[in-house]
Amino acid sequence: MPKTVYLIIYKSPLFPAHWALWIPSEADPNIGKRIHAEGDAATGFRLSFDRNYDIRQESRKHETLVVAKVGAGHLIDTPGNGVNSVDTEPMDAVETVAAKVLTPGTSLVPSTTSTRGTRVEIRNCQTWLMEVVNALHEEGIFDSNAVEVIKTAPKN
Repeated sequence: MPKTVYLIIYKSPLFPAHWALWIPSEADPNIGKRIHAEGDAATGFRLSFDRNYDIRQESRKHETLVVAKVGAGHLIDTPGNGVNSVDTEPMDAVETVAAKVLTPGTSLVPSTTSTRGTRVEIRNCQTWLMEVVNALHEEGIFDSNAVEVIKTAPKN
């Protein structure tokens, strides 16, 4: 039976929205795993698998969009003891692909550097998640519609 993968968009009026993949567990649609890159452009990002993440506990304004329907063989529920935990060890095919995509390093240039006037590409959780979705599509785990959903998702 296919499982639904969502994009969580944590909205921000001033900064780019934070994006994460959300996969609800079969036992409780409010609890599941969140896959995202935590951090910022000044200090860099790190991969995070948040297990037993309860979306009802989220206080930040957010919305969810369906990204893909995925064969159950590509995803593993990791209920553990029911307590939220965070790690970086992939446990299924989706997490393995996400772990292979390098999270962005620092992309902001300090004002004290001599690279003034040089155009810098700012990379963040959104650029990383776009690469993850593309990689999942290339692996045949996500269909092409997932790529379109992520391209048109709200940026703020």
